[in-house]
Amino acid sequence: MFASKNSQIRQTGQTAPTRALVEISAGLTTFVAMVYVLAANPMILGLAGLPQSAVFTATALGTILATLIMAFYANLPFAVAPGMGLNVFFMILVTQMGYSPAQAITAVLVSGSVFFLLSLSPLRQKFLDEIPQCLRLAVSSGVGLMIAYIGLYNSAVVVSTPSGPGLGNLTQGPALLAVLGLFVLGALLALRFRYAVLAGVIITTLIGLPLGVTRTEALSAGIFSPPPALEGLVFNFDFTILGSWGFWSLVVTLLIMEFIDGLAGFLGLFSVMGAEAERYKHKLGRAFVADSLGVVVGSCLGLSPNTTYCESGTGVAVGGRTGLTAVTVAVCFFFALFISPLFLMVPAAAVAPALVLVGLLMLSSVAKINFQDFSESFPVFLVLLMITLTWRISDSLAVGWLAYALMKILMGRAQTLTPTVWVGSIIFGLKLFWL
Repeated sequence: MFASKNSQIRQTGQTAPTRALVEISAGLTTFVAMVYVLAANPMILGLAGLPQSAVFTATALGTILATLIMAFYANLPFAVAPGMGLNVFFMILVTQMGYSPAQAITAVLVSGSVFFLLSLSPLRQKFLDEIPQCLRLAVSSGVGLMIAYIGLYNSAVVVSTPSGPGLGNLTQGPALLAVLGLFVLGALLALRFRYAVLAGVIITTLIGLPLGVTRTEALSAGIFSPPPALEGLVFNFDFTILGSWGFWSLVVTLLIMEFIDGLAGFLGLFSVMGAEAERYKHKLGRAFVADSLGVVVGSCLGLSPNTTYCESGTGVAVGGRTGLTAVTVAVCFFFALFISPLFLMVPAAAVAPALVLVGLLMLSSVAKINFQDFSESFPVFLVLLMITLTWRISDSLAVGWLAYALMKILMGRAQTLTPTVWVGSIIFGLKLFWL
């Protein structure tokens, strides 16, 4: 089932139980880092007119099924769930662009199906092989900065002020808990404790009890809670919209967003593996297939597009390398359907230190960039800057990609541009200036 696990065990000299424990610990860590999706996704899709209680159940089931596809088909430690930027776009389609929820979900189904066909074609591998190395590194480093910033922002260490981002009050509340958690996690890492990230989240959550940050109100009615029914969501399609040109423009937009979000996520997650990444990158094609199938499965449950979560990097940092990590995430989401109050009590401030750690690991890729070559350093700088300031990975990559092609042309090196760069430039140009 997980073919590479035994070979890894032999290479590292670990026993099978130890390797399995590492993978399970990684899965638990990833789950804790991304369980917020069970609260955030129903709230966002609820604004689009979908029943929040049903979306909660659909979100859990969609995450379980899509993550299991990643586990068994790609054998990678990545979790797949409704994307946080993609669900906001879905909400905008319904609230501001005039599409009904059923029409928007139909667009997700069609874009996911096209994404799946492209993932099976030879064009996918050619595209992946010819992506400029500096852009690969820029995306992984930029995503690392974004993840770290999100952790600090969600824990109020960084706050919004009239003049821009500022430092929060570190003497109380979530900010204090996040700072304490950083010290706890730092100490565990210094001691080389294998399960430092997971233990850090648990310990920080417990510290949050006397600080009043870890709230237990959700447990007042008990730990167990039956999942709400999926009324009105399953196979909620409207195929009468297929004859509209505007619909197909929407499908192209979603397709580009899904592909680029997946690409950026994979590049970032592989970078967390460090020197081991080369042993796993041959699975990138299968990862795209799994990601696209996740979009299709999610649409059948009435969800906005699924995507591979960058928070999977917390589990990769712990040592997750195979599908067993992803299976563990799926099992946790299954139990979350029935004991959601227990999981949802983990505060964002307890997860923030883990996100900062993953950001540090991903940022290390920047050391491999040739800053002496302006045609490469300038696009990299734009990607890092845009991702950090906007949190829009796909748009940031589009800006950096176009800048890379333009700089090569201006410096008389147009002959070094591959067909993929030319085609990608056209696609990204359409994305930024038309779609």
